[in-house]
Amino acid sequence: MPDETPEPCSDQQESPEPNAAELEEFQRVWTELINAALHARSRGGHGHRGAEELTLTQSLLMEAVRGMDSPSVGAVAHIVGVSSPSATRMIQQLERKGMMVRRRSERDERSTVVAITEEGERVLAERRKYMERKQRQVFDAIRPSLRPVVLDVLRDLREAIDDT
Repeated sequence: MPDETPEPCSDQQESPEPNAAELEEFQRVWTELINAALHARSRGGHGHRGAEELTLTQSLLMEAVRGMDSPSVGAVAHIVGVSSPSATRMIQQLERKGMMVRRRSERDERSTVVAITEEGERVLAERRKYMERKQRQVFDAIRPSLRPVVLDVLRDLREAIDDT
């Protein structure tokens, strides 16, 4: 029996113009996917109060801080893709939750650097475990023969989103 797995998207050289029905179907399925992700997020229990209180952007901000050496608020904002005032507000919220601290830079007193507290590290580790379980559940639900195609489509989507 011939393999009916479609060719991966990223290998295609040309991009034919989608017809209206294809575009409409893409938009419908895209919206359903986003809604499913949001719905899963809202009904998912994390086990402890702290992880439930983290927004996706806050957790991305905290993960960015973990990967940097005494980062400034501006550097974190740049990595996460938000404005410095937005990053400052998120960091203030995380400070109130006991997950992050700010202090003046020892190298440049005009700059504020941020760090994650022990509580923040605990909540991030909990969040990471939760996300890994959810990702595993989704991965396991995909037919093994389709996994390479799904991975390729996800890469193409990431690239397309980054380019827009």
